[in-house]
Amino acid sequence: MKISVPQKITTIALIVLSLTLRVISISSPRSNIDMDGYLLWYQTLYQQGIGKTLATDFSIYAPPYTYFLALATLTHDFIPPITAIKLIPICFDLLGAFYVYKIVKLKYQQGDIPYLASAVYFTAPTIILNSAYLGQIDSLYTSLLLVCLYFLLTEKPFISILAFGLAFSIKAQAVFFLPFLGIMTIRKRIPWLYFGLIPLVYLIAVLPTVLLGRPLLEALLIYAKQSDTFAVPSMNAPNLYSLFPPAWYSGILPIGMTAAIILIVYWIFATSKNKTVFDAKYLILIAFISTTLVPFLLPKMHDRYFYPADVLSIVLAFYWPTLWFIPVLYQLGSIGAVSVFTFDTDPSFIIFGFILNTISLAIVLRTQRLAEKRHAANQKITFALSWLVTILTPVILFCISLNFLLAPAFVRIEYAMPRMPADQYGFSKSERFQWASLTMDYLTNDKQTHYLSRLEFENGSPVFKDHEITILDSIKKSAQNALTVGRLLLAGFFILILLAWSGNWLPQFRHGIRRGGWLTIGLAVILSIAGMVNQINLNNYFQNTDTTLRLFPTQYWLNFFVFMTASLIGSGFLLAISLAKIETDPQD
Repeated sequence: MKISVPQKITTIALIVLSLTLRVISISSPRSNIDMDGYLLWYQTLYQQGIGKTLATDFSIYAPPYTYFLALATLTHDFIPPITAIKLIPICFDLLGAFYVYKIVKLKYQQGDIPYLASAVYFTAPTIILNSAYLGQIDSLYTSLLLVCLYFLLTEKPFISILAFGLAFSIKAQAVFFLPFLGIMTIRKRIPWLYFGLIPLVYLIAVLPTVLLGRPLLEALLIYAKQSDTFAVPSMNAPNLYSLFPPAWYSGILPIGMTAAIILIVYWIFATSKNKTVFDAKYLILIAFISTTLVPFLLPKMHDRYFYPADVLSIVLAFYWPTLWFIPVLYQLGSIGAVSVFTFDTDPSFIIFGFILNTISLAIVLRTQRLAEKRHAANQKITFALSWLVTILTPVILFCISLNFLLAPAFVRIEYAMPRMPADQYGFSKSERFQWASLTMDYLTNDKQTHYLSRLEFENGSPVFKDHEITILDSIKKSAQNALTVGRLLLAGFFILILLAWSGNWLPQFRHGIRRGGWLTIGLAVILSIAGMVNQINLNNYFQNTDTTLRLFPTQYWLNFFVFMTASLIGSGFLLAISLAKIETDPQD
């Protein structure tokens, strides 16, 4: 017999648990870089005086947060500074819990489900971790986004935009809600003129610091100053840009920004023009998509920028019970990403979060399509994407093959080949394998050239000469760029698969892969012909006595080339033939 736990008992248990975890988190002595900054601002306000300090640019945060910080200094004599700082976001956790209750109450007007929803939100790991443990301020603007959403659901757009203006005045990441507000405006649920309230609210919010003596322009442009703080594609955000090397920042930023704007604008207008009734259930869905789509597509995102999506996913689950697992996925993904900064965990947790976020986003986009009763994506778009899949397929297969061929395991296979010549200058097979494995490992790790220059034989002589190190460093850069491109394309391929599923164009996707298989075979044949015409001659780069040539003779690279060509032809043929059978399915 299945025993059900009464909702009241569950709600009370969650509240007790959440309060206990907050008490433990508040008392935790562990600090972080951000908390060090908050403490510095707190001490500056306390020691130099609130009025004098607020007139300066002592903080990189917008003025409204510093007002709360100034109030916290008034408790200096009876509340420890860290505790006082953490109590600020905790108070906004309570505001968020109240509006989660209010929003869910619109659907469940009877019973205890709204209380349960509020308790689930209040106990969510990312909420407690963000506010009570780390003392971050994401609950401040996110709780105001909940206020904004509630008043939109209750058809009070004026108050809603005021709440959004306050959220934006606290943190710029409130703009993740703008696509949703844009849709509501196009559908005439919000008058255009109301958007004038946003800069007005922001101006009023910074006005106290200006009256105290801070330059107006400096106060108004604080978000522009923040945007230049980190010059990296991703600050541990679980999105595609976490796969990009920091050195690619300047090149990928304009491309990523342009692509994000195009895709977000497309989603806004595609959503706006459908004839679906904008009831509360549908609005919750697109509000959630807005908060997760924007940080997913934009570069320069931080690990905590999916916090609004974490919160709204909980509300989503109560309006769409079949999507109960979405908040679970977002909790796991966000905790994994934040833990890299907070607890110095394995960076692979960020990739794990990216995978979970991609899957979740695809599911909710599919849910939106089904809710709008759209059968499939635009044929012109899917046709172009299908050919993109075709072009990507051989490149991805090449990078996968290269990744295997650069592994030390391939060195062992090569040395076991009967045609591999022995070293005429005295290396044994075990010695060759030892040094060759270290060399291959260097090509794929993050060590610098001094790693090779420090390698010595037993007699103290260097393993590699200076010109060898220069050449190997050049090969390393080329190989790592190729492997990075391969990882990025594989991630893009993963996104395209989920888009094909969510957009109902899987047949076109499979057809694109099948064409890509045939294209791979054709390019591999061209590669083999080019290899036969241009024989590999390493003597142009190395001397006979160079360690590199002794470890990797010409025959090694010939075998490398043959393996690469064979793997491309085999994998291309497998894709082309196997998918040809699937495409005969009458359901396609």
